[in-house]
Amino acid sequence: MISTALKIEISENNSRALKGFILLLLAVLFWGTSAPIGKHLIVTRFDTLVLAQTRTSLTFVLLIIFFLIRDRSFLKVEMSDLWRFAFLGVVGISITNYTYYFTMKEASVATAIIVQYTAPVWVFIYSVYIKKEEKFDAITIFSLLLSLFGCFIAVTSGSTLALNLKGWAILTGPISAFTFAYQIVATKHLLKRYSIWTVLIYIFGFSTLFWLFINPPWVIISKNYTAGDWGWLWLFAIISILIPQTAFASGLRLLRASTAGIISILEPIIAILMAYIILGELLTIIQIFGAVLVIIAIGLLQSHPLITRKYNESK
Repeated sequence: MISTALKIEISENNSRALKGFILLLLAVLFWGTSAPIGKHLIVTRFDTLVLAQTRTSLTFVLLIIFFLIRDRSFLKVEMSDLWRFAFLGVVGISITNYTYYFTMKEASVATAIIVQYTAPVWVFIYSVYIKKEEKFDAITIFSLLLSLFGCFIAVTSGSTLALNLKGWAILTGPISAFTFAYQIVATKHLLKRYSIWTVLIYIFGFSTLFWLFINPPWVIISKNYTAGDWGWLWLFAIISILIPQTAFASGLRLLRASTAGIISILEPIIAILMAYIILGELLTIIQIFGAVLVIIAIGLLQSHPLITRKYNESK
C-alpha cells in the first residue's frame, strides 16, 4: 500500500509536471504562431536583422521599465553571475536567432528547422552523461527519437532533398543547434537561483547591448519606419518573445531540461499549421502524419510515470 504522504508527493509532482507541460505548450504555441507572422513581416516590411534585434530589445525595454517602477528587487543579482547572464544573452539568445535565420537564408527553411531542432539530443546527452542530473530513460529517448522523426517528416514531407546545407550554413546550422541547447541548459541553471523575471531581464538586456554594437540605433532610425511599422514591431516582440519566453522559463523550472527540449520540437509543427491557416501555404497528408507523430511522442512523454518509477525503485 502506498502511504498517504507518498500519495500526496505523487499528486504534487504530477501537478507540477502537468503545469510545466501546459506552460511549455503555451510557449511553443506562441513561437509557432509567430513564425509565419515573422515571415510575412520580413517579406513585406522589415529585414531579418531588424526583426531579430527589435523583438529582444523591445521586450527588454518593456521589462526594465515595468520593474524599475514596480519592484526593483528583481534587478538584484550577484556580480559573480553577471558573466553567466551576459553569455546566455549573447550566445543563447542573440547568436541562436542570428545563426538560425542565416541558415534559413543561405540554405532553406526546412534545413534551418531540422538542424536547430537536434538541440534536444545535445540537451539529453549533456544532462545524462556530462552533468549527470538525469538518468538514461528508455521512454524519454524513444519520445525524443520519435519526435525528431515526426518533425523531419512534417518539415520536409519526408524528402531529404529539402535539406541542403551549403556555404557558411554548414557552420551556422550546427551552431544554432548547440546554442539553442545551451540556452535551455543555462536558463535551467540560472532559474535555480533567480526568479524568472530576473533571468529574462538580464539575458534580454545583454542581448540588447550586443545588438546595439551590431546594428546601432541610428541605422534603424535611418530606415524611417512609420508609427504603424513600430506598432508591428512592438506586437511581434510581445507575441514572439515576451509571452513565450516567460512561459518557457516557467515550464522549464518545473520539468527536466531534456523534457523541455523535446516539447520544443512541437514549435515547427505549429508553425507549419499556422502557415497553412494564416498564409495559405500547402499542407500535405505526409506533413500531417509527421505532426501526429510529434504529438504522440509528447503525449507519451507527458504520461510517463517518473514519480511512480521512483516509488517502485524505493520499495
